Amino acid sequence: GEQADKGKKKGKGAEAPPPLLDAIDDEFYASGSSLDLVISVVRPATLGSSLQINGEGSRFYPDIVSPTIAALWEDLGGASVSYESYFVDAEYRPNPKDFFPEEQLLQFTITKKKVVVQ
Repeated sequence: GEQADKGKKKGKGAEAPPPLLDAIDDEFYASGSSLDLVISVVRPATLGSSLQINGEGSRFYPDIVSPTIAALWEDLGGASVSYESYFVDAEYRPNPKDFFPEEQLLQFTITKKKVVVQ
């Protein structure tokens, strides 16, 4: 009835998907090119634990931001996403043991998934 229809959106049918980044990058993505993107996170909450676990040579590190962003692009953009994480200390220190990063750079490579026809 009328009550049930109130919660539904009225639309023209299928709408165009939202842009991933901008018109130029979206055009390259649609043509099959991969996109490279770097996101800077200053003083993330997981920085200390990431550095400690990374320094111990573990394969696990507590990165919450990268997998979340990758999952969004995979779900919304139909993309295949790979990423790397880098730690940045804004100040140069000659002794490598005096490494005190406050920034984490997240580098993403976003590629359109190939459609498999069966």
